[in-house]
Amino acid sequence: MRKAIVFGLCLLALAAGAQERGPIVILSDQDFTAENGVVAGTGTPTDPYLLVGWTIRVPADQPFGIRIENTRKAFVLRGCRVLGAQDPRGAAILLQNVTGGVVEDCLVQDSVNGLRIQSSRKLVVRENFFGVSGVGLQVLGTAPEDYDHLIEATNTVNGKPVFYYFGLKDRVLVGLDAGHITLAAAENVVLREPKIDQTDGIVVAFSRRVRIEGADISRPRSHGILILSSPGTVVRDSPRIANSKEAGIAVWLSDDVVVENCGIYANRVGIYVNASDRFLAQNNAFAAGPVGVHIAGASQEPVVRKSLFYQNPYGVKIESALGPVVEASSFWQGDVAVFLDRGVRYARVARNSMIAYGYGVSNFGSQGIIELNHIVRANIGIIFEEAYQEAFPTGNVVRHNVIYRSWDGFYFGRESRDTEIYENLVWECRRAARDFGQNRWAPYGRGNWYSHYTGPDRGDGIGATPLEFGGGGRDPAPLLAPPPLPALPGVLGTLARRTAVLQDEDGRTLRLPVLLADEAHERFLGFMGVPPEWAEDLAILFVFESPAVSQFHMQNVFVELEIVFFGADGRFLGRNRMPPEAPDRYGAASPFLTALEVPAGRLGGLGRAIRLVGLE
Repeated sequence: MRKAIVFGLCLLALAAGAQERGPIVILSDQDFTAENGVVAGTGTPTDPYLLVGWTIRVPADQPFGIRIENTRKAFVLRGCRVLGAQDPRGAAILLQNVTGGVVEDCLVQDSVNGLRIQSSRKLVVRENFFGVSGVGLQVLGTAPEDYDHLIEATNTVNGKPVFYYFGLKDRVLVGLDAGHITLAAAENVVLREPKIDQTDGIVVAFSRRVRIEGADISRPRSHGILILSSPGTVVRDSPRIANSKEAGIAVWLSDDVVVENCGIYANRVGIYVNASDRFLAQNNAFAAGPVGVHIAGASQEPVVRKSLFYQNPYGVKIESALGPVVEASSFWQGDVAVFLDRGVRYARVARNSMIAYGYGVSNFGSQGIIELNHIVRANIGIIFEEAYQEAFPTGNVVRHNVIYRSWDGFYFGRESRDTEIYENLVWECRRAARDFGQNRWAPYGRGNWYSHYTGPDRGDGIGATPLEFGGGGRDPAPLLAPPPLPALPGVLGTLARRTAVLQDEDGRTLRLPVLLADEAHERFLGFMGVPPEWAEDLAILFVFESPAVSQFHMQNVFVELEIVFFGADGRFLGRNRMPPEAPDRYGAASPFLTALEVPAGRLGGLGRAIRLVGLE
């Protein structure tokens, strides 16, 4: 019946002479006039102003087709068509600081953005179609009340329904294939297996204890997931959050947010965090976006750990934070693996593996620790760039890092002060270091090891001749042998150690100590970047969650390896010999659950067909 009444009203409006017109602009209650599109009503709840049946073509120089602001009178916007709102900063319909309005049965086409609601209360939105190239529905506000609207699933964005929930508690929502999803003022809600494709993303606003699990988000027109003032939100086990026009996941003013076990690919920013304390990202994979993780807004104690960054020009970019941690992550191919800007204090960058980057760690921050990183084939391993008096990195510690086969080991700019540099390995680098600042080499009597250093021994394993650097710096106590590090550098030093029990077809058994690579960032790394002198004592067992058909490569692997593939029951599935840096790919004919990589010759006492009997 209501549909029939609406249709009749639209026909009545057209019959009364309603035609195509230019934008409607109402900036106060006094602007509800016939000239501004009102066809009936007095503005009371029982007799609202009616703006009905208009077709509005938005001129190129106008940001909005219908703009209603600063009103308290009741109104109904019904049966209107808005075409051609092409300003990406605008929208077909804008409702700002209004109360008690209704938007129904409207059509938006050939526009970038559909309906924007900002700082408004108690609106009703139903049975509208938003055909847009940008954001179909956007609700903005600075308090929970700004999200208190009735927005029905009868609305669609590019043909898919809008799911808008306000005040939802203790619910599980499963399998929403959506044009738009908002959870506002929600508590203890689980959003499981939502799907977004070429529509709006997911918004969590002013909520508590929301979990998003198993999300599949592709080509959202803004952020994939926006978390606003919603502490304790968890995003996990989501295989694809990809191709967002903005951030894959954006976190604003939300403490204790966790993002784990997600694939975050080709977004403008993978994860953006602003003014949100104790943020944790772990066991995620980032690829192909300009920035993997960007942290700003003086966020306290954010942590990025055990993640994979592949072909991100910036892996982790920290603009402003107190006590951030980047650890146990694998970085491959980009410009800067970890960037610390001048607003960073007390950072810890540790146990990361960084392969084929322009800079491994670039630092403008102060009082940080950079330790046990493994940096390979970098232009400069660790750099404190010239800041031209805009930043003064002071009081940092750089220790126990391995910089291997890179052009420069270290670079310290003129503004750097009191950096402690000791017990690092600068191994087969074209140039050991440059230091134009005022830093402290070998502050505790032991300097760094340089593979090219040939000075005489003063009798205690320390070179008698200081090593001079460009810029005026010098290591007064270069080490004659690599120092004993607290652990293997980089991600390899974080892998669990087990014993693989192997048996060949003749019953011969070998108990082989192995490093267990059972997470994505560990499997991705393998032997990449490991010096041959260390590789000869290592074996890595790759363990997959389910039978895999992955292929292995030898890029940035400097030692010949053998690989053996095993099925779920440990049976032999294949074996290959892999020359260092060979261009080929290596796999098995059947899906495998585990694969063992060892330096060539370490399995020589066994026959070819080896079984994995077990792990000890």
